[in-house]
Amino acid sequence: MSRVLRKNCIGAFLMMLFAMILSMSAFAATSVDVEIPVKVTREKDDAFSEKLLTLSVNMTPCDGAPAFDQSSITVKTQNDETVKVSFTKTFTEPGDYKYEIRQSKGDIEQYVYDDTVYYAVVSVRYDEKYDLISSVLAYKDVYGDKTAKQDIRFDNYTCFSDPPVKKVVINDEGNAPDDVFFCFSMKADDKSYPMPEGSVDGVKTIMTGVGEYEFGNMYYTEEGTYTYKVVEENNGLPYFTYDGTMYSVKVVVEKKDGRLIATRTIYNGEYVADLINFKNHYNDGSGKSNGSGGGAKGSDTDGEPHDDPAGRVLGAVIDTLDKSPAGRVLGVIRDELEDGPAGRFLGALRGEVRTGDNSFMMVSALCFMAALAVLAGWVKAYISRKK
Repeated sequence: MSRVLRKNCIGAFLMMLFAMILSMSAFAATSVDVEIPVKVTREKDDAFSEKLLTLSVNMTPCDGAPAFDQSSITVKTQNDETVKVSFTKTFTEPGDYKYEIRQSKGDIEQYVYDDTVYYAVVSVRYDEKYDLISSVLAYKDVYGDKTAKQDIRFDNYTCFSDPPVKKVVINDEGNAPDDVFFCFSMKADDKSYPMPEGSVDGVKTIMTGVGEYEFGNMYYTEEGTYTYKVVEENNGLPYFTYDGTMYSVKVVVEKKDGRLIATRTIYNGEYVADLINFKNHYNDGSGKSNGSGGGAKGSDTDGEPHDDPAGRVLGAVIDTLDKSPAGRVLGVIRDELEDGPAGRFLGALRGEVRTGDNSFMMVSALCFMAALAVLAGWVKAYISRKK
């Protein structure tokens, strides 16, 4: 075969090979659809259960990467809900494309919004059939381990503290009315510190009855130490003695495992307390001592006279002695004593026992009087026999 013919054959073969490649590429995939899923979670918070939380998730191309079909997606979540959204794009060229994904703050300012920055790398390649294929790798830190795939998820939550306050009334004399209200105030040591809803100029005041209450949630969105003072206001209710204790509340907010955690400590002076507990004493001068009962409103009596068995027994003993010879002698002695201070004192003790006061001191006094009467009777009888 001549040299010219050989060249022509080689050229024809190359042309046929090129045509075959072109025909094969015509049937090969020339594009690939890519989806980057994102989850947005809103944790439960009863204070905002009826309100819809709205925020946006944003994507920014890096290093000249082509933009996705959406640069921002609006997300609306109910209380205690996770919503899934996706960024999508069709790629026609092989390559590695990097994108930054983050969320913006929502419209409920009390929430802590996840500020994690994710980076997604889209790799577009031809496979062995000359089809375009893709893979997506997401990671949190641009300088971190790029081989560990991450799910893109934003968790939004509330970090709060709710200091409890307890009011106890101790009835020293009489019974305090049930419909009275007491006034407590909590003041931030710095007006910029978070305060419960309804606060004015760094101060929250509440009016409550007897029992346990809360000032309300104080929401924290930044790390730091926050301090407050809590006192009871004297609102001038008659017959009440007010508790002048000043409590200190310290809230330390720290980030642990990527989340803000609030730790609250309550101080009564230098001592740590479980709760803020104010005790008021009630004394209307009625002479009825009702004690404290240890509960929200202290009283060990319902206002009715006691039916005390000890009083009944001692009363019977005294009545029996009054009718005996010894009792008559005792009556003379008692009449003499009643005119003096000692008699008035003993009479008061006897009266207290008859009205149901069964204290040890009063019972002992009456027993002593009974023993004295019996001794006097024996002495009189002995003298009579001698005569």
